[in-house]
Amino acid sequence: MKGPPAFLLSLIVVMSGAWAHAVELLGQPKIIPTATGATITWKTDVACGTRLSYGLNAAQLNQKAEGSVAAEHVVTLSGLSTGTTYHYSLGSARQQLATGTFITSGHAPAANPQPSIVRRVLDAITPEKKPAPTAAIPAQAPPTRQTWGNISSLQDHFDRHGPDFSSKSPDDYAAQAWLFLQRARTESLPMKFDDTDDTLRVFDPKTRAFAAYNESGRTKTFFKPESASYWQRQPGRPVKPSEIRFSSR
Repeated sequence: MKGPPAFLLSLIVVMSGAWAHAVELLGQPKIIPTATGATITWKTDVACGTRLSYGLNAAQLNQKAEGSVAAEHVVTLSGLSTGTTYHYSLGSARQQLATGTFITSGHAPAANPQPSIVRRVLDAITPEKKPAPTAAIPAQAPPTRQTWGNISSLQDHFDRHGPDFSSKSPDDYAAQAWLFLQRARTESLPMKFDDTDDTLRVFDPKTRAFAAYNESGRTKTFFKPESASYWQRQPGRPVKPSEIRFSSR
């Protein structure tokens, strides 16, 4: 089988060379930057495709914008960073015609200043300050005989005031009273201390729970008074949880 005539091969070579070098850039690209974008225009001697690749690094132009086939090319970019240098390459999908850079207008966002050497040294040698841990409320109360002051009175208190707290038994009622004191100390609920008989009285304005404890921290009573002024009428001086010291008796 014979190949194409020699004159035809020569014609193909000449035409291929002409096609490869058919597009030429006329003049320099014009760039009009804004704070967050840019409009880039250029002209070619013949109509061709429009493509612009750009990015923050000349070796990595990973963003592209394309336009129509024309001799006068226009590409508008948006969503750029203010006061930033961008690198670009323009031409068509087949041929690169020019490369360069442009800077968007405005000032780039200020970077967080690096701490001074002295500050970094001090941060390295100064232990980190951690907030004081909050005292946890025990999940379970000790045995009733360790939390209720007068065991012989527990049943009567339970019968009269247990329903105030949905207590299931005298022991459950006593445990709730002891846990109320622990919560009061953790949450700094209102407290009064009566120096005449060493009684500590505690009140929760939200739940209306009231309790009184003896000098050993054992419960004397626990209920919800009906009168809104009951707490104000109670004797004793206001105290803070940190001031409370129970005896070991």
